[in-house]
Amino acid sequence: SSLIDLTTNVFARIFSLFKNLTELDFGSTGRRRYCPRLKIIDPSSMICFSSNIVHLRISVDTFDECLCLLDDRLNYLRRFVVRVCNIYPSKLITENRILTNLKNFSLSSYNETSEYDSQVVVLLRRMIFLDELTLRLNVCDRLTFIDATQLNNEVLIHMPRLQTLTFNIVTFIKTFNGTSRKTINNIQHTFYNGKSHKLAYYVDFYSRGKAQSHIYSIPYVLNDLLNISRNFPGGLFSGVRDISLMDIEFPFEHDFFLKISRCFPLLTNLFVLNIVPQQHKRTSQLNTTDQISSIAEFPHLTNLRISSRCIDYMEQFLIDTNTRLPHLVELNSHYEHLVIVTENFTRDATRRNCVNVEHLIFNRLLVHSKDLYLYFPNFLM
Repeated sequence: SSLIDLTTNVFARIFSLFKNLTELDFGSTGRRRYCPRLKIIDPSSMICFSSNIVHLRISVDTFDECLCLLDDRLNYLRRFVVRVCNIYPSKLITENRILTNLKNFSLSSYNETSEYDSQVVVLLRRMIFLDELTLRLNVCDRLTFIDATQLNNEVLIHMPRLQTLTFNIVTFIKTFNGTSRKTINNIQHTFYNGKSHKLAYYVDFYSRGKAQSHIYSIPYVLNDLLNISRNFPGGLFSGVRDISLMDIEFPFEHDFFLKISRCFPLLTNLFVLNIVPQQHKRTSQLNTTDQISSIAEFPHLTNLRISSRCIDYMEQFLIDTNTRLPHLVELNSHYEHLVIVTENFTRDATRRNCVNVEHLIFNRLLVHSKDLYLYFPNFLM
């Protein structure tokens, strides 16, 4: 909270010094690094933003801050790029007036929200003069998936001037009421600016009625693609640098990682979350030609985080006959799994992928052994 308070004070200071400011880019909107976030405790005494602001890029604490910034204070705002940490039920009473000057809007929120329909859609319907829209959302507790039909009927029909739409939306349903649980993996279409536009759409069904859909625009131009699951259809994503792979009931096998390495040739950041052990581990009986041709190559990967109850995914990435990570710099994992897979920091098969690591992040504080320092010669305290 002290960092948020500091950020808020910095904003106040900026606008007291630069009263005619027209453009402000404050903090990254990417998900990996901490972003200084604006928090508005009392909207009636809100920081006095320059009314001349035309372009604003900012990170905020809740969706209410986003709504506050879109009230009458910023009448000339044309481009608004915002990352929202949490989208909760609003505490504000808003007029829901049409945003006549806003032409470009980008909303990113990586935490789950159940307020897509009550908050996000309501705001988007106020943007009838929008030319460009970007959405990154992680939605939960809906009765139906967000798909092309929902986007067309609930959002895009209210944006007659829209020229560009870019999005990546995941929907998680706790109780799926559909009659069919057949695998869904297809191409759908959105309609705007008088044309049909392709999007990718796939669904994973789980036990006890749970299901997750993933929908994203094609061609995909964002730099991250999150919540990829086992039914991911593939494709070439040359501009993507940051992805997360997540599945709650089914394992990721070696062939899946091979597919990922080919789909994201310039990947730098990877997060793997899967608690289910692999069923088809690579065998040491493969001949040399087969081993080399089926190694998952991640030549640009620098940051790897693995969250799992089993050691399989640590083995998948550190054993050099499975995966090659020539530029891995940061490894975030369970310490116990690392000890087992590296055979107490002595195993040659994992040494190659560890040699350039500078930062080790574990689930608890540790006093590191001499063997660890020898095994990770570039490790920085």
